[in-house]
Amino acid sequence: MTQEHTTGAEEDHPNPFSSVVTARDVYDATRETQADVRNALTRLTALEREHAEFRLRLSALERWRYALPVTGISAVLAALGAVLTAFLG
Repeated sequence: MTQEHTTGAEEDHPNPFSSVVTARDVYDATRETQADVRNALTRLTALEREHAEFRLRLSALERWRYALPVTGISAVLAALGAVLTAFLG
């Protein structure tokens, strides 16, 4: 009775380590992994390009940010000079 129960249990739950892995199985898994790696590298390359574009845009914005106060001060001084010239001249 015990042996019949054990045999039935083995049929219901086969040992997952009892299967045979062939060279074809390994080859197929390797090819799938290679395809996944290629896809990841393609996405990584696209993200690196996008990151470089964002860095360029950010650098341009930072240049404008630091240039505007100098331009503003120059405009105020020029206006002040024009007003003084108009009153004095």
